Amino acid sequence: MHEKDRRKILKAGFTLYRCSEVEKVIKKRTIEDASWKIEMRVKTKAAIKRVRSGLLLEPKSIQV
Repeated sequence: MHEKDRRKILKAGFTLYRCSEVEKVIKKRTIEDASWKIEMRVKTKAAIKRVRSGLLLEPKSIQV
């Protein structure tokens, strides 16, 4: 996704998430803080998958 598109999505009130199975972290980006911040660290890939499934249920979150 292009940076210009990310800004438009953030201005519309959405929150962007990145779920990295390699780093085992969930990163979050909001309109207030335009940089990627670590939201959560987990110990297993299965935990990443569970968190990702939960994020899909939230109407104002988008995974990139």
